[in-house]
Amino acid sequence: MKCIHKLALTIGAMALIMSSSCKKYLDVNTDPDRPVVAPPASILTGAEVTAAYTIGGADFALVASILSNQTDGASQQFASYQNYLLVADNFSNSWSNMYQGILLNLVELRRLAEEKKYYHYSGTSKILTAYVLGTVTDMWGDVPYSDAFKGANFDFKSKYDKQEDLYKTIDGLLTGAIADLNQPALGIQPDVNDVIFEGDVQKWIQFANSYRLRLLIHQTKKDAAGFAQKVIAAAAAPGGIITQEADDAQVVFLSDPSRANPIYQFNVTRGGYVAYESSYLIKSMQALGDSRVSRYRPGSFYGNKTSPVIFLSSYELQFILAEAHERLGHHAEAKAFYEAGVKGSFLKVGAAIGNYLSHPEVSFDAATDKLKLILTQKYYALYLQPEAYTDWRRTGIPALVSKNGDKPIPRRLPYPQTELSYNESNVPTGITLTTRMWWDQ
Repeated sequence: MKCIHKLALTIGAMALIMSSSCKKYLDVNTDPDRPVVAPPASILTGAEVTAAYTIGGADFALVASILSNQTDGASQQFASYQNYLLVADNFSNSWSNMYQGILLNLVELRRLAEEKKYYHYSGTSKILTAYVLGTVTDMWGDVPYSDAFKGANFDFKSKYDKQEDLYKTIDGLLTGAIADLNQPALGIQPDVNDVIFEGDVQKWIQFANSYRLRLLIHQTKKDAAGFAQKVIAAAAAPGGIITQEADDAQVVFLSDPSRANPIYQFNVTRGGYVAYESSYLIKSMQALGDSRVSRYRPGSFYGNKTSPVIFLSSYELQFILAEAHERLGHHAEAKAFYEAGVKGSFLKVGAAIGNYLSHPEVSFDAATDKLKLILTQKYYALYLQPEAYTDWRRTGIPALVSKNGDKPIPRRLPYPQTELSYNESNVPTGITLTTRMWWDQ
C-alpha cells in the first residue's frame, strides 16, 4: 500500500502524532479548551486523522451500523445500543472529539490561513469543516456552529442552529472553499501533511463538489424531483466530482497497532462487543452469493490495521446519481450509474463480481422497484459508513426490522450529557430518539 504520510491519534491523551515521512513523527499536544497554536500543517493533519478516527470508529460508524442493522451490538454498552438504549452519557466523548478535537482546530486553521493568505489551507479547512459539521448535524439535528468556539473565552453556552440553516452554512463553506482553491498558490501550501489528497487542489475541489451531491440527495423528501434535478446539475460543476477509486476521499492508517485503523483497534481492545457476521446485512448478502462478504469480515478490507476510513467514494457518487436519475424516470442513465456503483464497490474491497449483476435480485432490468434496488445495493456497498444510516432514515430502504420488538429504531443520537450539564438552556427540548431530522420530514 502506498505510503501517504499518515497520522494516527491516541484518543485518551488527545495526542496528535504528525508525520512528515512514514518513519518520522512529531508529537503535537492539544488543549481541548482553546485553539491550538501550531503550524497549519500540524493542524490540518491532526484534524483529518481525528475526523477519520472518530467518524470511522466506534463513536459513529459502529453505532450507526448497529442502528442500520449492518452489525449487531453484543456486549457492554453496544448490547444496550442493540436494544436502542442510547443515553446521554455515552456520547459526550464523540461530541467533544467533533467540536474540540476537530472543528475548533479547523476554525483556528481557517483564521490563520485567511490572515496569511494561505488560500489552499483555507479552502481545505472549509471543506473539512463542512464535512465534519454535516456529520454532526446528520447525527444530532440542530447543533451549535454560528455561536460556537468561544471556549478560549471560557464561554461554553452556545446557541443551537437549525439543521436547515446548517445545510445552508455548509453549502456556503463549500462554495467559499472552491473559490479559495482556485486562487493562486501563495505562501505555504498543503502537501504531504495532507493525508487525504497530499495537497492536490483539483482532488479537493472534486471532494467539495461531490459532498454537495450527498447533501442534495438527503433533501429529496422536501422535493424529490427538484432535488434530483439539482443533484444532476451539481454533478456537472466546474472541477468535476469523484469518478474513480484513486480519487476517493479517505484516510489510510498505519500498520503500527497503536496507530492503526480505529475499528481494528476497537476489535483488539474490545473484542466481542460488536458481532459482524450475524447481521441482517451480511445474511442478506450471503443469500445473493455476494463475494464481498469475505472482504467485510474483520481483518480483511474493513477492520485491518491499514484499512481506510472512507469519507466519500466514487461508488457512492454513482449510486447518488443513479437514484437522482431514477427519481426523474431516466431509466437508462439510472441503470448505467447503478451498475457502475455496484462494480465500484466490488473493486474497492477487492472482491470478484463475476455474474453478480445478472442475479435476478440484482439485475436492474428485472427489478420492478428500481429505486428500492439502487438503495439496497447502496446499503450493501456503504458497509460501516454512517451514510447508510442516513439513507435508511430518509428513504426507509431497506425495510429494516426493529431489534427490540415494537420499539422503533432510533432516528438520531441523544444530545450528550456535557451539553445537558453545561449548556442546558440552549439544548433543544422535546427531542426524543425517534424525532425525525429536518430532511427526514
